[in-house]
Amino acid sequence: MSNYAIENKLENLIPIIYPSLKNKRGIETVLLYKILPCNEIDSSELVKNAYEIFYDGCIPNSSDTIFNALTPLKDFCVFRLFELSKVNKCYYPLYDGILRKDLYELMYLYLDDIFYGYDELRKLFDEYCDLMYSFSNFMPVPVYFNGSKNIKGKGTWKLNKDYPFLYLQNLKDENSFIDNREFNLKWLNENMDKYKVKSMYNLKPPYEVMKEYYKDYKKEALMEFIKKAIYLIKTRFED
Repeated sequence: MSNYAIENKLENLIPIIYPSLKNKRGIETVLLYKILPCNEIDSSELVKNAYEIFYDGCIPNSSDTIFNALTPLKDFCVFRLFELSKVNKCYYPLYDGILRKDLYELMYLYLDDIFYGYDELRKLFDEYCDLMYSFSNFMPVPVYFNGSKNIKGKGTWKLNKDYPFLYLQNLKDENSFIDNREFNLKWLNENMDKYKVKSMYNLKPPYEVMKEYYKDYKKEALMEFIKKAIYLIKTRFED
């Protein structure tokens, strides 16, 4: 049985499922996917079918994007918007002291300004974002593994910033307030090798993201992290 996601493990599935975005790539594609009323790619029928074929039908009933490229991207863009807003307030990324609800729209609108002078970093982010919604960056997981509005999981921002490394550390910490901590730790340990994610869960964030924000002196660390994440996604299913 054929499946496009399996046959093209490194291809961005956003324009495949949403052909209206086929002329966009990289950062732009991911931002538009988040801005427009789209359903989650990793929960799509294409990906569900791919799991059933690739893992021989015995899979949990939910899904997770292993590396979230939007996490470091948003961190960098917010820094740059603050810098740009010192000259023109139209760039200011806060409203009433918190990040604007239309932050993705703001990032998309001023993408060229944000990355002016950062061509190499933009190229890396473009590749990282294209790989984010590829089959090689997905894994089937137990329901609520990634969290929800009322359940603290991998995607809970204040606990993990959606970094797999931080989530694993919190799963090991009985004081971390992660829901279903013991079950998910046991499940993850039992399935690391099966889903080929051990190296991905061992990749540390580019800096202490729970305590620090991006500053330009951290650019090299950020670029090195992105390069490693790209490599791990690309080589995940190589024998």
